[in-house]
Amino acid sequence: MNVQQAISEFLQHGQSVRNLSDRTLRAYHSDLTQFHSHVDGAVMSDITPEHLETYLDKLGTSPYRDTSIRRKVAALKVFFRFLEEQGIVSESPARKLKIKRPVESRIPVVLSSREVKALLAAPKQQIAELTDSRDHSAGGRNRYFCAVRDNVILELLFSTGIRIGELVALNVGDADLAARQIQITGRATRGRIVPVSDAVAETLVNYLGFRDDRMLDTAALFVGRSGTRLTIYSIENIFKKHVRLAEIKRHVTPHALRHTMAAMLVSSGADIRVVQEILGHASILSTQVYTRLPIQKGRRGSVMPTPAFTDPAAVKLSIKKR
Repeated sequence: MNVQQAISEFLQHGQSVRNLSDRTLRAYHSDLTQFHSHVDGAVMSDITPEHLETYLDKLGTSPYRDTSIRRKVAALKVFFRFLEEQGIVSESPARKLKIKRPVESRIPVVLSSREVKALLAAPKQQIAELTDSRDHSAGGRNRYFCAVRDNVILELLFSTGIRIGELVALNVGDADLAARQIQITGRATRGRIVPVSDAVAETLVNYLGFRDDRMLDTAALFVGRSGTRLTIYSIENIFKKHVRLAEIKRHVTPHALRHTMAAMLVSSGADIRVVQEILGHASILSTQVYTRLPIQKGRRGSVMPTPAFTDPAAVKLSIKKR
């Protein structure tokens, strides 16, 4: 079997058996196609660890970031493990493949107090404008529904530090508003239950009222105009829209709200292990980066939005593993 045929079988297995997302499949296709170009014409059974080392050395001289190279190495490991399980290769040549150069020390992007306030205010301003316009047409009702939904989404992203993948996976039953908490599925088995503030709970109650009016046949908490579950791309587009409305000129992603929330907790004195559990990090090393981030203090008299975990002493009591 040649490399191109092996890649096709791997991607087909990922789609039909593993049910991988389109985004993941595209990433695998891109990374493995690049590897295919390097070993063009080779037969899978002839590929050795030396082939992979040469390919890795070539990547090391390229302008790729370390994170991109790590992703490409991870793709090779998964690819060859699949081929080993299928009996196409006797042993994975990527088993001991490692990146030789040091990992970059990347500093997460955090938002300033002005940026956070402007971003969270953007959907609220839209709600106010739509209320004043009194547009009761089908289009007007849809725009109002989306503004209410977007307000909850941004509040949750900031106040709980939830990842956007976790956000789109939320179901209505995951929100226990009586207990003021939501259950987050998380990556792999690292599910967690996190509290929400009274203010965020009120926005959720308001949104759920509008959602219920639509008589939807889905368990998804956040839905689009068509009534189907929002995707990661939908959340990214919603975020970009409100970044533009908030007049934030630099490039920021939804993950910046998670970074900002975590940095605020650490800055306020929350225990690093507790912050690790809140974020759902498998390793404390992923959380320790926030100890190096300076958080801008609000001016006297200004009100800085705060995460749900405002009292460091109470954080430990409020976080629960699923």
